[in-house]
Amino acid sequence: MLDGVKGMKHYYWGAQQGLLEPISLNYVCFGALWFEEDHHRTIVGYAFGQNQIESLRHFGSPSTCEHCMDRRIIYEIYKNIREKQQLQDWSAHQRFPWLTAFKEPWKDVAVGWYVMRSRNTFPLHLSVIRKQKFRLWLEHAAVCENEAEMLACIEKANVIHHVDLKLLET
Repeated sequence: MLDGVKGMKHYYWGAQQGLLEPISLNYVCFGALWFEEDHHRTIVGYAFGQNQIESLRHFGSPSTCEHCMDRRIIYEIYKNIREKQQLQDWSAHQRFPWLTAFKEPWKDVAVGWYVMRSRNTFPLHLSVIRKQKFRLWLEHAAVCENEAEMLACIEKANVIHHVDLKLLET
């Protein structure tokens, strides 16, 4: 892991149990590989779950990679990644396929703005959807670990779009 002019970079490896994986919504092991340079941390890669973490671990050799035991640093990396994912989810603006507006659960739903959640227990995926007469748009998406996060997302959408969102039960 040479860094051209400066020689060898010093890489760090760390893992922590019990962090939320945003796709499966399971609390699993999170691992990251990074280096620090000029008081700036650069994340080389990250993974959720034991199989992905083992694959990531092979990128760092014992001679150039130090195992980090500081849970605070690993959690900071996790939070940084999750914040970037949340920003990306919030700007998810995407049109659903044409016929979606004519299928369940949307075919008998009035034109307007809606909130759907993936399940009734937390954590969950939250979707802010705008239904037009012949089109359906995913305006925003979010992963919510608790009711406060869910309500904050709904309120943010209400303020931005000047609407009063309805929670569509599935």
